[in-house]
Amino acid sequence: MKNILSSVGLLASLSTPALALDCDDGFRPFTHAAGETCIPVDPKRIVTLQDQNALLPLMELGVKPIASAGHINAAGEQMYRRMQGYDTAGIAFIGTYGEPDIELVAAQNPDLIFASPWPADAYERYSKIAPTVVIDMFSNDLEVALMQFADAVNRTDRARELQTGLSNKVAELQAALGPALAQTTISAIAPEWQGSGFDILSETQAWGAIKRLLNPTMSEQERSVAQGEFTRSIESLIEHEADVMFLLTFDADQSANSASFNEFIARPLVQALPVQQAGQLYNLRGGEMVGSAWGKIENGLDQISAILLQDGLNRNLVIE
Repeated sequence: MKNILSSVGLLASLSTPALALDCDDGFRPFTHAAGETCIPVDPKRIVTLQDQNALLPLMELGVKPIASAGHINAAGEQMYRRMQGYDTAGIAFIGTYGEPDIELVAAQNPDLIFASPWPADAYERYSKIAPTVVIDMFSNDLEVALMQFADAVNRTDRARELQTGLSNKVAELQAALGPALAQTTISAIAPEWQGSGFDILSETQAWGAIKRLLNPTMSEQERSVAQGEFTRSIESLIEHEADVMFLLTFDADQSANSASFNEFIARPLVQALPVQQAGQLYNLRGGEMVGSAWGKIENGLDQISAILLQDGLNRNLVIE
């Protein structure tokens, strides 16, 4: 609960400017990663320049933008990432995230544009079309960014409901595990993209929120990852060993079968780890827990809970 209250406090400092702008009628000042902007009190024509990190959190709040940037898959199809369960029909595709078509954006006649910190010139470019806010889910805790989205579209009450549901789930898991939570060392990694090493999971997505809320026992290497320093050589994997290890992949089916997971654990250095020999290196379905949404945090927590609550786990592989 302390972590959530801290996040709410930070949100208040981000959303309440020291010197509020003098906005026209129908607008209000809003503080965000690129400064202060007068935004509509009740925006109607919202455009997002990101899918999983802008379109998704708004849809989760019950707000449907009129247009969004997205992704073009290997088959050449336009799509919005991580939008399972949401109806995106009727949302105009205005280019790929990172490179939206500025003319298509302007053609939507937006009254509010949501951008992420990348590309860096997004605010300067798109604020000439309509009020633009930059929500930074990469430097801030995800919970703070999600509350900023909610504030901008007048859905703070809904966000608090989602936050409370997540807090309750965390408390239930802590109570169910009891002393075993502190006794069970965990770590989480992912196969390096197009490389032979591995990556430490970003603090800015669901995993980071789970770490803050659940406060599990972790190795010093897992606790002190510098921003941007995520890739490690496979030879250093032993430094990240734990009683339970998680490997995040994006090709897993609902039963967690994953070719990339099977390839990773087949490596001799992985096979030699006591955690793998004990059968306690588990796959996490990345597609269900990556993206800026309360539901993604909850999905990740559900996966982790199902593993940590198993009977018969050896919680003494690593002595802390």
